[in-house]
Amino acid sequence: MSSSLSLSNHLNRLIEVHRALDEKITKDFNERLDDTALTNEKMQKLELKREIEQLKEIIKIKEQNEH
Repeated sequence: MSSSLSLSNHLNRLIEVHRALDEKITKDFNERLDDTALTNEKMQKLELKREIEQLKEIIKIKEQNEH
């Protein structure tokens, strides 16, 4: 099983990717990118958000078990 530190590092990376994708969506929207591409980007962002929330919960449980 992964250590809390490696899980936290992975979480931080996912958060960075999520923020970058959010910025890209805003830019693409402002540049009138086609709806299909924007929808795909939004779906990727939503999936990242789900991963982030799941990982936060795993880290929380792991930290509780360590104490």
